[in-house]
Amino acid sequence: MKSFNGRGIVISTGNKHFRYAKSTIDILRNIHNCTLPIEIIYNGDNDLSKENQKQLQNFKNIFLTDFSNYFDNDIINISGWAIKPFAILASRFEEIILLDADVLYLRNPEELFEEKGYIKTGTFFFRDRTLFPGSNPASVWLKEWMINPLPETRNSRFWNEKTYHEMESSTVVIHKTKTILGLLNTCILNEQKYRDEVVYKLVYGDKETFWIGFDMARQSYYMNPSPSVFFGEILTKKNKKNVKNKTLRFCGHNGHMLENGKLLYWNGHLIRDKNHVNRFSKLVNFTSYYIESKHNNWTPGLSCLKLEKNKINKKLIPFDLELRNTFDKILERENQNHYII
Repeated sequence: MKSFNGRGIVISTGNKHFRYAKSTIDILRNIHNCTLPIEIIYNGDNDLSKENQKQLQNFKNIFLTDFSNYFDNDIINISGWAIKPFAILASRFEEIILLDADVLYLRNPEELFEEKGYIKTGTFFFRDRTLFPGSNPASVWLKEWMINPLPETRNSRFWNEKTYHEMESSTVVIHKTKTILGLLNTCILNEQKYRDEVVYKLVYGDKETFWIGFDMARQSYYMNPSPSVFFGEILTKKNKKNVKNKTLRFCGHNGHMLENGKLLYWNGHLIRDKNHVNRFSKLVNFTSYYIESKHNNWTPGLSCLKLEKNKINKKLIPFDLELRNTFDKILERENQNHYII
């Protein structure tokens, strides 16, 4: 407990997501003037090459931490999503904003430490989109053994079978001293034995393990009640052949806002589809956003929202001047430095 102190940002990355991490750090430092120290967590030199480590160290106030020096990977066998709670545990900071490498912040993430929910509980989690309501194997499993859940769990959409996904973990804010028991439980749920044999068979990766782990420890957590935000652009017949005459698709990335309604970030960075073979050929140019409502008509891949032409203006909110200026500056930095493409 004495080995960590202060506030900082933690980003877990390897060679695969290195270019996103580099761009994210550049945006935080040069667009948002974020002065928080940033710690890069990686799993040995095969995960993040010496050359890439050196490039990241060119930024100010950057620390690199080799995850393999802290844990016996023969036991936990950590890779992918599962590294995130362990990255928080291994971090030198006491108060942590954990970021995925491919988040795109629209304002300084330091504001998260001032959120009332974080101050009260030492946690600040973000809701995922409301999808696939009804009973499912994960909710059945949880209710079989979680006999007396915390109020925040009992009131959650997941517990009440309104959604299959409760939490989105591209940003997680945690005060380690206040919440160490919940964090340790979250780590256990992401160890190889538990994730492979039980947890990841029922939920999508690490994200639900945070609030489940905290409930197991009887440790209160705070889930931001604000709905998710979908940032994007309208794709017409000209650039998407399968768009029908009566329907347009608003395509982009899922994101979030603070409780005061200020737009915070989206997950997916500056490319349209990070899994596409030609993903690094073109930058996105989002112009508006959509705040999740009770009735959302998503395409099968969940990357686009179907909109009727006569309802577009009612559903989509254009970027205001401040947000447009911020995004233009981000695009300008990328066009100068070519971190992504």
